[in-house]
Amino acid sequence: MRRTSTAMKRFGVWGTVLALTLSLAACSQGSASSGGGGDSDTVTLNGDRADFADGFALASDELQELTGFGLDARDVPSTENYQQIVRSSLKTNSTTDIVKWWNGYRLQELARSGGLADLSDEWDKAVEEGWVNPDTRDSFAYDDKVYGLPIYKSYWVIFYSKQVFADAGIEPPTTWAEFESNNDKLKSAGVTPLFATQEAGWTSFIWFAEILAKLDPEFYQKLMDGEAKYTDPTARRAMEIWSDMYAKGWFTTPDTAWDTEPALFAAGTVAQVPMGTWRNGTYAESMDESEYGAYLLPVVEEGVAPSVVVESGVITMAEKAPNPEAAREVMANWLNPKVQQPWVDEIKDTSANPEVSTADPVLSSVLDQVKDEEPVELVRYWEAGPPALIEGGVQFLGAFMANPTPENIDPTLEKLQQLADTEWANWKADGK
Repeated sequence: MRRTSTAMKRFGVWGTVLALTLSLAACSQGSASSGGGGDSDTVTLNGDRADFADGFALASDELQELTGFGLDARDVPSTENYQQIVRSSLKTNSTTDIVKWWNGYRLQELARSGGLADLSDEWDKAVEEGWVNPDTRDSFAYDDKVYGLPIYKSYWVIFYSKQVFADAGIEPPTTWAEFESNNDKLKSAGVTPLFATQEAGWTSFIWFAEILAKLDPEFYQKLMDGEAKYTDPTARRAMEIWSDMYAKGWFTTPDTAWDTEPALFAAGTVAQVPMGTWRNGTYAESMDESEYGAYLLPVVEEGVAPSVVVESGVITMAEKAPNPEAAREVMANWLNPKVQQPWVDEIKDTSANPEVSTADPVLSSVLDQVKDEEPVELVRYWEAGPPALIEGGVQFLGAFMANPTPENIDPTLEKLQQLADTEWANWKADGK
């Protein structure tokens, strides 16, 4: 990769952010000038997932029928740029009505800024209708007020190629020993067993979080809550397992381009991919349902409680929404089964509304496994801690992926814990 000066890198990043922010502002102002400032029949929505475009269009049709208001969904292709745009525009007149975001601490960060509208009434309506699990409220709330609604519910699983597994004479593992044996057989067959990359930044946490969750879900939760340390023995054990997996040659190279992953998987070059079920829609574009499946990663040791990492994207409403009454109507009906069914059928993921089913065989298999195993549901690493801690932490985990040796375990964990000490203190101070 070509090297550039630090100053040029910063200029390039902020130049892109500035340009996209101005573009977003222009779009919002254009909508307002054509009636989007309070009496438009369209609610603007901003997100970072171009692959959701068709799903939003179908949801918009249903919302138009139910409320009289449709969605004008826009997309910023870079997640990093998107976050900068939302944070800088949310409390200004250039914000969209509704924003796609993340739950947990990332939603709390925006709520603290004062840029989000209180959606407690809309949440209570969804609970009353049976459209959402009331036990998940804390993941969408801050200071006892709800600030977002789930946009989907994704289970983090291991997607696998059925053909590659059949050629290697293996089945989805039910124990960690079988998982290791499968990887050895795949490697011997000339196939890369597992996908992993640091290239997209955020992706660096995936394997650390998966291994830690299967090693000890209770410790995982304590670490995410700041009640345990990265330097504790359990975290070190997770790093040792991860390092050993690298030593055995089971992973793709750390700099493998993130956007090549679907093609590598479809071609059978990589046998297994750890990902949220939101990735199912991408696979379905190039693979038949008979060509791939998904399984829950087994626990590392017998007797450990089964767990699954769960990701719930969020839609939230700007406090300064240009079309607030319409935005509230849309938010109040987002989890309506009439909206959710075509939405999840199109994006090929599962809904946070327990009344909404799926006909997708891969997703149905995942839901059956969840029902049978009754795993502890854990919030995904990306949303489970203060954003500054997580975003700094993935950089250290990405650096470890480039040098995954036993000698680099303790230095990495020490850096992570030093960062955790600082950022937890900052988070608590900012919340006072």
